[in-house]
Amino acid sequence: MGFFDAFRDNGGPTLYGPQYTPVTEDVLVVGLLVGFSLILFSAIVVLPGLLARHSLLVFVKVFLSLYIGAVILVCNYGYGWESGSVHTRTFYKSRNQYEIHADIGLRVGLRGINVTFTGTPTSQWNETINYNERFSWEWNQGRLGFGPYAGRINREFRAAQYRGLPLPILSIVEYFTLDGEKIRWGRGYREAGYYTHIMMWSVITVIIVT
Repeated sequence: MGFFDAFRDNGGPTLYGPQYTPVTEDVLVVGLLVGFSLILFSAIVVLPGLLARHSLLVFVKVFLSLYIGAVILVCNYGYGWESGSVHTRTFYKSRNQYEIHADIGLRVGLRGINVTFTGTPTSQWNETINYNERFSWEWNQGRLGFGPYAGRINREFRAAQYRGLPLPILSIVEYFTLDGEKIRWGRGYREAGYYTHIMMWSVITVIIVT
């Protein structure tokens, strides 16, 4: 066995086992915060070169502008508008008669929902039960059903079914795909998110202009 033959079969390329690690942080929100922090740091570095009487005023203006901009963008792209969680005993997958103890969380944003599903303990039935799934409804309602012309969240829900996601996640998301018989939660959240999103970008424009 040669030095570069590790993890290779029959001389083929190196193969590694899958690593199913759930996302624990919102990369986009973290990127926005880092970007605004870098701009603020750059402004602080430049401030000593200004006159003392102007430094404080400039710092206050820059800080307030960056703070308001960061809050607006994080609220626009984040998933913290409404949230809830519960510890329960539930079925893990369909056609499985066994129940597990788990923590289920739901976070609603302007652009979609984020569902977490964590077993207690995490390892049960020879599996690691730790899911963090996001479903978006940007922005068209689409046709009824789950076809190619349906809304985005309906199409993502159908894709999640094909992937075999746990039953509790699918059950939660299904409520947001219904659009009839006075059950139109998804439509209500989508429209509220759409118009709020427009107003927030309008505020960003006003801040830049002024």
